Amino acid sequence: MTIFAARPAATRAVGLAVFAALLVSCSGGASTPVVDPVTAASAPVPGLTLPPDALVALVPTPAEIPAGMVPILAGSGPRTLDVVAGYSGTGPAKAAATEALTAHGFTRAYVAQYAQPNTGAVLSVVVSEFATAVGATADYGDDQRGATGATVPTATLGEASTVRLQDLKGTPASQLVLIRFRRGTTTWSLAYKAAPTAQPQVAIDLVKKLLARSA
Repeated sequence: MTIFAARPAATRAVGLAVFAALLVSCSGGASTPVVDPVTAASAPVPGLTLPPDALVALVPTPAEIPAGMVPILAGSGPRTLDVVAGYSGTGPAKAAATEALTAHGFTRAYVAQYAQPNTGAVLSVVVSEFATAVGATADYGDDQRGATGATVPTATLGEASTVRLQDLKGTPASQLVLIRFRRGTTTWSLAYKAAPTAQPQVAIDLVKKLLARSA
C-alpha cells in the first residue's frame, strides 16, 4: 500500500504500492488490499473488533490506534499464500509472487486495517510468518529493494527495520509513513496515512507495542 515501487520478486510483498484512493500496503513482497473511499467511509462501526486468528496479537488492537480510528473488517483478517500473492496482480505477477513467497517459506499472514472516516486517515498492518528466520530475513531484504520515500532516522525496531515518509499527491495534501521491520521468523509492514501530515512517531510507537508483545 504504498507509493513505494514494487520490486520484481518482492513484488508480492507485504509491501506497499500506491494509493489509488486511500491506501495499498506492502511488505516483504506483496501489496495488501486497497481501502477504497466508500469502504473507509461506511464500513467501520465503533465497537467492532478484528477477526480472530493466531496472528491477531501481532497487529494493533482497536484500543492502541490513533483516536477516532475504527476497524475495517472487510480489509482485515487471516490471509493465505494465494491471497497474499494475488495482491501483486494476476498472471505472471502473481506467479512470481507465489514463487518468491514459497522460496522464503511463507506460512501465513494477517492484515489489519483501520480508518478515520472524518479525516481519511488510514492505518494498515500486514504481519507475515515464515518457516525459518533465514526465510524471513530474505523476504525482508527483498522488500527493501525499490523502496522510495525519505528515510526517517530512528533506532532499529526489532532485528531490522526501515522507516520512510512520503508526501502523497491529491487533495487534501497528505503523507504516508511506512515502517517495515522483522524479528525472528516474522516480518511486518505498517503504513500510516494522514492529512496534512503523518507523524512518524505515531507509527513508531505502535511498532514498539507490537514488538513488546512478540518478545
